[in-house]
Amino acid sequence: MKKPVIDPKSLKEIKVVELLTESHLEDIFVDGGDISESELEDISFEKVLLDSVTLNQVKIDELNILDSVFSKCNLAGVEIERSHFTRLKVKSSRLQGIQLTQMRAIDTSFISSKLNDSNFRYSKLKNVIFDSCDLSSVDFIGAEFKNVTFKDCNLSESNFSQTKLDNVTLAGSKITDLVISTETIKEVFVDTGQAIYLSSIFGLKIRD
Repeated sequence: MKKPVIDPKSLKEIKVVELLTESHLEDIFVDGGDISESELEDISFEKVLLDSVTLNQVKIDELNILDSVFSKCNLAGVEIERSHFTRLKVKSSRLQGIQLTQMRAIDTSFISSKLNDSNFRYSKLKNVIFDSCDLSSVDFIGAEFKNVTFKDCNLSESNFSQTKLDNVTLAGSKITDLVISTETIKEVFVDTGQAIYLSSIFGLKIRD
């Protein structure tokens, strides 16, 4: 997976309110601030660093992100109609209940973040890593995953119905009460405990 290409030393610092007035932001840094419950139309970020920014309940028509990092941000309940992420890194952030229906993400990572009760329906993810994230009760229905890793995540009660899984790793993550469709699985890697649990879901009988 390719990492974001961004040099923090070359970024210009701006106030968070400027996110409301510009449609394209490039080579900028935002440290703190709150624009919760705002409404945005089309906005694009390129080489943008957001640190400790609060965007709770913000509504966005279209969001395009390239080579950017969000750290310690609050995006709970954000609604995004259309989104395209390339080389985005999200770490130590709160994204509970975020609506990312039909998201397109490539070379993107979510690290030590809360995404429980979020919506990823019909999204397409390629070369994506979820590391130490809370993904409980997340809706992945109809999504397409290729080269996606869930490392030490909580996937309890998440729904993978009709989700295409190609080279997806679940090993080491919690999958209690996970909903998953056998007909869309192409290649999924699990640990021994997960294999036993999933076999009971699929109606498989293990004989030694």
